[in-house]
Amino acid sequence: MHEKFLSLCAGIGLLASGATAQDAAPGSIEELMHELARTNPLMHAIFADHIDEAKEVSATVQAGHEEVASKAAYDMMRKYSQAAFLAASDGPAIEVLKKAGDVIDALGDHYPRGCIEFVHNDISSEALSIASVNEAYRQYQEAQRVAYEDGKSRAPIPRMEIGDMFEVVTEDLGVTRAEIHTLLNPENVRAIELCAIIRKDLNVSAVREPLRGQYARANLTSKK
Repeated sequence: MHEKFLSLCAGIGLLASGATAQDAAPGSIEELMHELARTNPLMHAIFADHIDEAKEVSATVQAGHEEVASKAAYDMMRKYSQAAFLAASDGPAIEVLKKAGDVIDALGDHYPRGCIEFVHNDISSEALSIASVNEAYRQYQEAQRVAYEDGKSRAPIPRMEIGDMFEVVTEDLGVTRAEIHTLLNPENVRAIELCAIIRKDLNVSAVREPLRGQYARANLTSKK
């Protein structure tokens, strides 16, 4: 598998590593699936469910078009994960948000500028080189996989309205209007301050219990 492609896809978890499947030909779909099984459980599940599209991505990599393959892989993940997340039950959706909060905690402690990377779904290989960040991110990805598996065969659940989300964010989570503005325009705030605001926004345990699942699903389908 081309190192450049794996590097370009770092933000969605396609990280290059030395280990490859013993029986997988270099650059093959088998090698790609082996890499994904270890580094991105969500994308592995999506590729396994849509193997023909996955083979097209693999073939594009082998043809030397890593950037095109990277975009195709991301588009696949977004398309199928979003549909499943909209239908995920409360428990799995809430767990994803809790694990996202753990990632922000780890980034805040060791790599604050990674918080904005995470929100933009573009976490860097530099951030993931930190052991505690990497572990938290892997658990977050596994929670995403569980939510995907839970929701992929269900009918979508009506999404929480923007006004209701705003009420939860400001009343339950205590995020101020100024902090909301900062989240929308993060360029001129210190990274550690941004981490703190994002952490408040992800504190799903503070949301009124009947609204937690709705709030979690709304977050999973809005930030990607």
